[in-house]
This record gives sequence, C-alpha cells and structure tokens, in this order.
Amino acid sequence: MKLRKCNTPIKVFLYLGVFMFILNAGISRSAIVNITVADLSFDPSYVNVNVGDTVIWKLKGTRINSVTCDGNYPGTSLPVGAIPWNVVLENSNNEFSYVVKIPGDYDYLSVFNSDVMKGTIHAYTLLPVELSDFVATTIKNEVILDWTTVGETNNDRFEIQRIDITDMKIDDPSVLPFLTVGYLSGNGTTNNLKTYKFRDRDLQTGVYMYRLKQIDFNSNYIYHVLDERVEIGVPSKFTLSQNYPNPFNPVTKINFEIPENGKVKLSVYDVNGKLVNTLINEEMSAGYYSRNFSANSGIVNLSSGIYFYTIEFQSGSELQRIVKRMMLVK
Repeated sequence: MKLRKCNTPIKVFLYLGVFMFILNAGISRSAIVNITVADLSFDPSYVNVNVGDTVIWKLKGTRINSVTCDGNYPGTSLPVGAIPWNVVLENSNNEFSYVVKIPGDYDYLSVFNSDVMKGTIHAYTLLPVELSDFVATTIKNEVILDWTTVGETNNDRFEIQRIDITDMKIDDPSVLPFLTVGYLSGNGTTNNLKTYKFRDRDLQTGVYMYRLKQIDFNSNYIYHVLDERVEIGVPSKFTLSQNYPNPFNPVTKINFEIPENGKVKLSVYDVNGKLVNTLINEEMSAGYYSRNFSANSGIVNLSSGIYFYTIEFQSGSELQRIVKRMMLVK
C-alpha cells in the first residue's frame, strides 16, 4: 500500500527524464504573473491565472518584440468579451501589463516571430471551494482518492481526471491529455466539513497523475492537482480472479495478474471440454490485465450452463495453469 498526498496550495512536481514541469493550480496565488520576453521566446509560454490577476510581459535583451492578441491576427484568439492588445516592446517601452477580466484561453504571439513565439494564458474564475486534503492510496492495481472540503459555495460536482505518464514525452507541458474517469456530486453551499472518496479500479502497471476538476452551477471550474505521481507496481504472483459478474448474461469480465514477462493463453471451454473461445494467446509483459468474455461471440451463441475458463502462463521453462468455473444464465 502506498500513500500519496496533496498539500494546499496545490503544486505538482512531475519529473519526466530530464524535464521538470511545475503546474500551479491552487486557489491562493499571487495577483501578478510575470512573463519574460526574450529573443525567440516567451518564458513561461503557458500560465494559469485567476480572473482579476495582472499579467506583465517584460523585455529581456535589446531586440524589439511585439506581444499581440487581437483575435483577428492568425494564430491569436481571445475569450468572448475580452479586450485585445497589440504592443511593441523596446528599450523605451520594455514592459506591458494586462488585467485579465474574462475567464478562458488567451492565445497570443509575437508578430515578429510568430512561428516560434507563442503563448497561452488560461484564466479561471476563482471558486470558493477550499480543499484541506487530497490523498491517493494504492492497493494492488486500484487507486483510492480521498479529499476533504472545509467549505463550499455553489459547488455542483467534481470530475476525476487521470493521465498515464509512464512513457510520456512532453513537448508542450500545457497540453496534458487527461481522461475523465468519474464524477462525484458536490454539496452545493455549506460551511461544514465534507469528505469525498473515489475508487479507480483495474489499472495496468504504470505511473499516473490525477487531478480534480471542480465545477460550480454556473459551469465555472478550477483544477486541483494531486501533489505526487501514483505508481502501480508489478504483481507479486500469478493469479486468476473469479469472473464478474457470475452468473452472467451475456458479458463477464476476467481479471488476471502475471509477475513477469511470458506467454499467456486464456481460453473458455464447455462442460465437455470443447474449446469455446480463445481470448488471449500471446507474449505479455508483467502487469494487471482484464478481458471481457461474451456468450454471443465465437463460433456459436452459447446456451445457459456451466463453462470453464483456463489460463496458462509460461515464463522460461516453467508452465503454470489455473482453471475456474463460471455460469451463464439466459
């Protein structure tokens, strides 16, 4: 069992190879965000801000640069209702500030170097939902997320989002393809302590990152990111779980675990020992796996009755075999 914890304000430190990405997603933050404008770069090129924050671009060096976001220039866009800008930065005018008043994405660029100098401001509406804790516990290939709020105003729901970062190479750290894996309803408006729990099951071996997307009844939202990576390790032994549901009609799930790389064969037989279907017959890496079996697939549609599913696992010269029974009820 492993415990992963997120403190408030929430920050993520994600190490991928030699790359360190820092994402601020806390509710408490500075009201000023600084962006350095250098030759052929904005640093940082992606920032998260709250509505009401001030973004300041500061020129570094001697080369003249422009910061443009007029909504009409190719490559730029603003949220509906936002005020555009187009300013030239040089020695006599080396700083430009912009107060963010509308939530959404501001995609801006440099007119002089628009092919390489691009940036985004993502503006949130500050939401009065305060998290006091956000932790993850791993049990085998299941992750249990727990979080607590000490106060909520107009809280509609939480979306639970996950990303597999095991072998990820990130060119643009602002575009992380999170997958929504579940939802939990909020408690509207309350001053009482509220606790939430979500179970993310049947994960494969790997490294994961989680965040909560908290959404109010006006569809405004903000992200709360788990402080650390969550790792699902390699199983300790070869196992085959009882299918679920059982009895079933017409589909059931079969889970199994293999502790090392090897050849896996998963098959289904009737009570007479006749092969009904081969679900897997291939080399597989160590990890946790799940396969669905349908009574309507294969050569014929199966009738109600008892069936057997068997798994064979060969690693090197050792061959292991497990057989279990399941029942089809139509």
